[in-house]
Amino acid sequence: MATEQEPDVLQYTNYRVYLKDYYDYRKKHSVAFSLRFFAEKSGLSSHAHLKLTMDGKRNITKETATKLIIGLGLQGRRAEYFENLIFFNQAKTDREKQIYYDKLVRISPTSKLRKLDESQFRIFKEWYHSVIREMVTLKDFNGAPEWISRHTVDRIPVQRVQESLKLLQELGFLTRTANGFKQVDPLLTTDDEVSDLLVKQYHQQMIAQAQNALMQQPAERRDISALTFSIRRKDFSVLKKHLQLMRKELLNFQAGPGDGEEIVQVNIQLFPLSQE
Repeated sequence: MATEQEPDVLQYTNYRVYLKDYYDYRKKHSVAFSLRFFAEKSGLSSHAHLKLTMDGKRNITKETATKLIIGLGLQGRRAEYFENLIFFNQAKTDREKQIYYDKLVRISPTSKLRKLDESQFRIFKEWYHSVIREMVTLKDFNGAPEWISRHTVDRIPVQRVQESLKLLQELGFLTRTANGFKQVDPLLTTDDEVSDLLVKQYHQQMIAQAQNALMQQPAERRDISALTFSIRRKDFSVLKKHLQLMRKELLNFQAGPGDGEEIVQVNIQLFPLSQE
C-alpha cells in the first residue's frame, strides 16, 4: 500500500486549502499536533487567528506569512511559492492577481497552476480561439488558415490562426478529419481562484469586441442596446437567474454541425450603477 504523502504546496492554488490539508495530515500522524501547537511553532500569538485564516474569515500579512513559512518548515522555492500564493489569493485587483500568477508559474514549472496554464489559461488569453473552434461547424468551412483569416472580422493573421489550430488540437478541443477539423468536448476543470481570473480576462476581450462592432458594423448587422431602471434590492438575484435562463434559451438558435453560416457573439451585462 502506498504511503500517504505530506501535502506539497506546489500543487495548490489556494493557500487556505493547503494549510487545512497540512494540519489534517500532521494531526493524523501525531496525536500531539494541535492547532495551538501549530500556531506556537509558527510564532503566532493566537491559534484563533490561524483558524480564522484557514476558514477564509481573515487574511494574513506578509509578517504572518513569514512566520507560517517557518512553522510549515518550507524552504527555497516552496517557501517563495507559498508566500506568493497568499498574495495571489488575497489580491484585490485583476492586475495584482495576474502579477502573482505569473510569479507562481515561474517559481514552479511543474505546479498545478502551470498545468492549468497549458489548458484553460492559453485558451482564454486570446478571444479568437473560441471563434475558430466554432468556425469549424460552418457548412462552408475551409480548414486552410488563409480562409479562416479572411472570414474573421479582425482578419486574424494567418500565423496566429495556424498557432490557434495547433493549440486547439493539442488541448483536445479539435481533432483533424479527412475534410478538415471536428469539434471535441473535453472535460476541463479549474479551481475557482484561477477560473475567476480567466473568465474576467475573456469577458474583457469580448466587451472590447462589442465596442469595435458598435463603431464598425452597420446597424442591420448588430443589436446593441441598454436599459437603465430601478429595482428592489432583493430582486437582484432573481434578475440574474432570469438572465441565466435566457442565455440557455438562446442556445436553441445554435446550428448543428455543418449547418452554421455565421459566428455571432451575444454579450449580456448586468451591473449596479448605484451603491448602498
